[in-house]
Amino acid sequence: MRSNYLPLPADAKWRRLAAVVLFCGILYGLRELAPVFVCFVIIVRALTIVADFIHDRTGMERRGGVASILLVGVTAVAVSIFIGVRAILPHVRDIRAEGRELAEHLLDQPVVERLRHMAGGEAGGGGGAAETIKAHALEGLHYATAFAHLALYIVIGFLLSVIYLFERDEIDHWFKTLDAESVSGTMARWLGYVGDAIAITVKMQGVTAVVNAVITFPVLLLLGLPHKLPLFLLILVCGFLPVVGNFIAGSVLCVVAYEERGAWAVGVMLGVTFVLHKIESYYLTPRLAAKHVKLPGLILVLSLLAFEETFGFVGLFLSFPALYIATQIHREWAKEDAAPAG
Repeated sequence: MRSNYLPLPADAKWRRLAAVVLFCGILYGLRELAPVFVCFVIIVRALTIVADFIHDRTGMERRGGVASILLVGVTAVAVSIFIGVRAILPHVRDIRAEGRELAEHLLDQPVVERLRHMAGGEAGGGGGAAETIKAHALEGLHYATAFAHLALYIVIGFLLSVIYLFERDEIDHWFKTLDAESVSGTMARWLGYVGDAIAITVKMQGVTAVVNAVITFPVLLLLGLPHKLPLFLLILVCGFLPVVGNFIAGSVLCVVAYEERGAWAVGVMLGVTFVLHKIESYYLTPRLAAKHVKLPGLILVLSLLAFEETFGFVGLFLSFPALYIATQIHREWAKEDAAPAG
């Protein structure tokens, strides 16, 4: 790794250590922008796949394919908003026409009367109720702020991905002009490994989520549980959470099964959750990971446990990307050591 600006040591081991420290420092410094980078990688990869498909089928330039995808997406959103507004308007008119009667009807509900009683009608109890309501309001505001930040990150990631896709040739050409052994070239290449790790992790969890949902859905039909589509979507979404997602979905399914069919249905759902966990832990995850990280399955599991212990829940998402990036960097160093001197 060469640089005209940084005083790097001549020994290869110390240069590599300095590069790793610098790389980890960059990742730590940009940790608050991690959601933006994740959104950027996912959107770029998804749009690229669709644009390549359009290019292979029609011969359309990839920029034109991206523009077509965006046009279709914007049109779909606009049509959905238009249909939604049209569906809501009649109810708005009814509320405006019968608003007073509706408000009086709602105010007469027992729950509203109970809230009034808690807030001020009970001696010595109003303060506690008011504090409880205030605490819940602050908690709701906290979650709303977090959701707003997440939405902002998604929008920024989307905008950056669109800019990159339209200027991809120029950006890729600029990266190729960087000296591969320089500090800037090395950091750019290693950040590329981070993007690859994110894309591979999402793909792996997506396969796991689909398998979990497809296996569980027939069980929902056999048990005759209600709200099958929402439960299917819950299983699909939870499947993107490594390890714990299966247990979260299984817990919800057990509650629904108990309320609808009794204890025997809970036993069925526990069995399904246990089988899916074993399939994910001992078959799907090791096989999918082995395509990208040539490490024993035991190392993958130990890494997952270590990252969860160190970073908490977030560590479940960091384990595989860290292993992937480490193996890619080690592969670079192995090639460098195997290359003839001079």
